[in-house]
Amino acid sequence: MSNNADVEAASLLNNRQRRGQQRGPASAGPNNNNNGPPRPSQVQAVGTLPPNHPYHQMKRVAILGAALYGLQEFGVYHAVLRSPDVSHGWFKVGLGASVAVLLVKSYVELYEGKTRKRRVDYANFRQVTHAVILLLLLASVSFHAALWPHYGGFKTILIMIMVGYGVLLQAALLVPTWVQNLVGAALMTFFIQQYA
Repeated sequence: MSNNADVEAASLLNNRQRRGQQRGPASAGPNNNNNGPPRPSQVQAVGTLPPNHPYHQMKRVAILGAALYGLQEFGVYHAVLRSPDVSHGWFKVGLGASVAVLLVKSYVELYEGKTRKRRVDYANFRQVTHAVILLLLLASVSFHAALWPHYGGFKTILIMIMVGYGVLLQAALLVPTWVQNLVGAALMTFFIQQYA
């Protein structure tokens, strides 16, 4: 019985030593100044690809292309601009919430992050994060309410997934934040002019 426990303890000790060697000599050993486990950004599982590997980039581009194709097939752009079935009052509320999210995002990432050199994370921007979450919830509910009369339940949910996951998230993973904010402001301005 004790032999099995010794084998398990030796296995755990070997794993710790290997992890210490992978992190480097500064973090290995009992007198290290590292408090706690390594951050997720420092750890990469064995056998996984890095986040900016060409495979992941191609997958993101494929998802983005499929979502844009689906939105084109459903005729979302023309329906939003011209359809009398779309609830334009709700759509304007969602558009206003989206503009607010873009403004807050740009302020935090560009001014606070780049100009003032503050680390942009939840600990430094708790209230801003909560405000953005509420604005995203308001925009999502508003767009659902606006599109539901024209497309019905299933298609509306599918359209919102294509916009949120297929376009917005993939674009955010593909391009740097300054490009996101610049292109987002340009596209938002163009769309507001078309919609008005």
